[in-house]
Amino acid sequence: MDNGIICIIQARMGSERLPGKVIKEIKGTPMILHILNRLNRANKIEKTIVATSTNSENDRLEDVVKAAGGNIFRGSEDDVLKRYVDAAEQFRGKYIIRVTGDCPLISAEVIDELIDKFLEAKVDYMRVDVPNTFSRGFDAEIFTREALMKAHYKATEARYREHVTLYMYEHPEEFSVERMEAKESWNRPNYRLCVDTKEDFDLVEKVYEALYDQNKGFEIDEIISYLDNHPEVAGINQFIIQKNV
Repeated sequence: MDNGIICIIQARMGSERLPGKVIKEIKGTPMILHILNRLNRANKIEKTIVATSTNSENDRLEDVVKAAGGNIFRGSEDDVLKRYVDAAEQFRGKYIIRVTGDCPLISAEVIDELIDKFLEAKVDYMRVDVPNTFSRGFDAEIFTREALMKAHYKATEARYREHVTLYMYEHPEEFSVERMEAKESWNRPNYRLCVDTKEDFDLVEKVYEALYDQNKGFEIDEIISYLDNHPEVAGINQFIIQKNV
């Protein structure tokens, strides 16, 4: 029997612009563990898994996750869609949330709301509306295992194998697709909170220095309030150009 809702975090050590970023430490803790800790605060996720590739460079990532008691799955480096299919089958998820390992400010509150709206809408796929209304870095998607399997069988182009959900949202005639827009207090498309570069990391580190308490989480409202009140921090990475899919 399927467990229900699982979250699979796509992560690897071989980032082009900031190699090894997923285990780069923030306040003494590897970034991937901050992501796991933040996702573990979501009420509706039953299991969280870090999915990386079998490349030897990711052995260190596996060690870090396992030492912290986390779940790890290793699969194809280039066929990330297949990696997700295999992970979803091993951990028996009926609904799969996709998060990436470059979002250390991911919001459990946003994830829980996304799950609620997805289940209410009864669609195949729903994503957080990044970058139109939400800040980049709160990115999350949820889809059914049936939709994942359908994409796996039908998607043949390399770009669809590399980008897990690209086939789904490029084929709305085959999948019911929706997005969750940010409510007014969360609507900050101008902030960039993912980590691709040193400047991105510097910004996130300053947010953690200001808000982090290991005994108490900090959420999206506190992050936005801090950046609204510290434009010099919010502006650290404003010139970074996001890579296109």
